[in-house]
Amino acid sequence: MARDNFPSSVKEILDRLLSQLGIDSKINQMKILNCWGDVVGEKIKKHSQPFAIRKGNLFVRVDSSAWLAQLSYFKEKIISDFNTRQGKEIIKDIYFRIGKIYPSSSKNKERRGLRRVKLTEEDIKWIDKTLKSVKDKHLRKILRRILIKDKRLKKSISDTTS
Repeated sequence: MARDNFPSSVKEILDRLLSQLGIDSKINQMKILNCWGDVVGEKIKKHSQPFAIRKGNLFVRVDSSAWLAQLSYFKEKIISDFNTRQGKEIIKDIYFRIGKIYPSSSKNKERRGLRRVKLTEEDIKWIDKTLKSVKDKHLRKILRRILIKDKRLKKSISDTTS
């Protein structure tokens, strides 16, 4: 990556760092999860809830087999609408599963559940090694929290999709 100006802005540095760590794609995925209701409408949103994106696959909980069947018919349209919104192909497929739909206010409860996900010593070592080159202590502390949350989220998703 060639540098054409020095010093780089904080935004440029953070954008590069987030991209290198793969966090920028997570941010895009969260945007997709958050716009579910805008794409499918309020009626469908009441009976369904996206909970993860992995390797271009969107995982959605639905509250009944009837809604699972109904949404399966609209899967291609939903994928197309999401990708059109993002301007690129992010969602390749959607997998619907029957499960409990949590009201929006309970998202905080789900986030608190992430704190219970334990990281291994190897995970912590990887995070610390990754951030070793960040000289600013405050920035390193913030990025460390982000990476810990990302690791916990990945572990919780793999637990729910296994």
